[in-house]
Amino acid sequence: MDSNELVKLIEILNPQNKLGRITIITKMGVENMRVELPHFIKAVRRAGQIVTWVSDPVHGNTIKAPCGLKTRPFDAIRVEVRAFFDVHKQEGSHPGGAHQEMTGQNVTECIGGSRTVTL
Repeated sequence: MDSNELVKLIEILNPQNKLGRITIITKMGVENMRVELPHFIKAVRRAGQIVTWVSDPVHGNTIKAPCGLKTRPFDAIRVEVRAFFDVHKQEGSHPGGAHQEMTGQNVTECIGGSRTVTL
């Protein structure tokens, strides 16, 4: 989606521009966050739209491991979260939050991290 499409969609979904109605969840991947997010923030601001910005760094960084399983590199998630907050600071915007997931199941959703989880 480009920034003009986002603005149009927000206008359709929240024509009265009511606070709390629209949450934009960014899943851009670590390589795109610093490049793409500023354009979206600027377009939404120019349109005067009220939104909440949330980062979903997990799903934006999914890769297929050599064994065929879906996973996410922890370092990419960490860098994307930092970029999300940095871009909002740079643009004078408010970062609303970050989406995280938890499970009680014995799964390995991410690789890397302080214990260097591998597949």
